[in-house]
Amino acid sequence: MRPLIIEFASNALSHQGGEPPAWPRTVEISFAESGPAVLIGEGVGHGVAGGRFTPEEALLRRSALLEARGEWLIPYLERMARGETVTQDELVERFEQQHGRRPRFH
Repeated sequence: MRPLIIEFASNALSHQGGEPPAWPRTVEISFAESGPAVLIGEGVGHGVAGGRFTPEEALLRRSALLEARGEWLIPYLERMARGETVTQDELVERFEQQHGRRPRFH
């Protein structure tokens, strides 16, 4: 079974109407048996660019995390990078506390 990909940060998440961000940025995490993968993306349509990173590699892209409003993820990524267990349920619960809704799963 393919692991779920969950969107935990996006500069469009807090958008309250009017025009959405001109250049959307997202941070998603996939929890697989082989370990978590952090997906960092930016752009729209054919202009989308991004990559799949380990937690350690994602931390080296701190500006991308901040631009996607994913600063709250940094302590969790640091824990993952140290080899500590961070569960999907733990991050979903934290997201729900912060945003008042469940994150987008795909």
